Amino acid sequence: MNLLNKQSGKMIGYILLTLFSLSCAKLPVYQSQDFSGKPSPEFSAIPTTHFDKKNSIRYGVAVNDTNFFFTATLSDRTSYQRIMRSGLNLYFDPQGKKGKKYALKIERSIDQMNRQSFQAIQTPDLAIQGNVAAAINNALKKVTWNANGKEFTFYPSPHLYSIEVNFTTNEYNELVLELQMPLKEIPVADDQTFSAGLETGNSTSSPMRGSGSMSGLSSSGREKGSGGRMGGMSGGGGGRGRQMKGMSQRATATGSSPAVSSWFKVAL
Repeated sequence: MNLLNKQSGKMIGYILLTLFSLSCAKLPVYQSQDFSGKPSPEFSAIPTTHFDKKNSIRYGVAVNDTNFFFTATLSDRTSYQRIMRSGLNLYFDPQGKKGKKYALKIERSIDQMNRQSFQAIQTPDLAIQGNVAAAINNALKKVTWNANGKEFTFYPSPHLYSIEVNFTTNEYNELVLELQMPLKEIPVADDQTFSAGLETGNSTSSPMRGSGSMSGLSSSGREKGSGGRMGGMSGGGGGRGRQMKGMSQRATATGSSPAVSSWFKVAL
């Protein structure tokens, strides 16, 4: 019995040591391109020389006198559906770890999620058709900048806000995230470095009940009308079942799409 306890203790110690070693693993350092004294560069002029092999993402980072520029080319097309449904979060940690007190969240609004949940049955999947940037730009309309508890939420519009977010594609039809934000917003350490993490969001399913816009939808009588037809129809039930099956399959496909979780350090 004592031997068993010793072996169990050694195994637990080994597991804890492994977890500690993984948590202390150094993040890769990406040196930013310096455009000081120059106007804001075109994103195509920022070299994407930093590569995260595990997540198939190429990064480009740059700064000028006032702004930070960030571009991420996501080559793994199997992740696009999850991104379109769940959004993307970009985290900043001045301590060089994986803290999430500073977060830029690019996501769908509740109104969009409710509306798209009804449109999903009849609307073709634009991402599968190849219109990746158009589909994601259309889906992810809400941006929230959380600076250590101080939140600012806006809906992207060119040159209207100091933080600009855009999705586009390159010549290979890969999804490209472009971000410009003021340097003063970014928390940095004394050595002018910070860690950053790009991750998919958590809202993988669209809410079908709730307050806000969905309550307005209920009060319009559309839900009651649907219920009445469903209770009185006999021959049309099969079509309804096929629609629900299609929604279920689409949700399963989204859930099986790989999540993005990529962390690194940036040297300004």
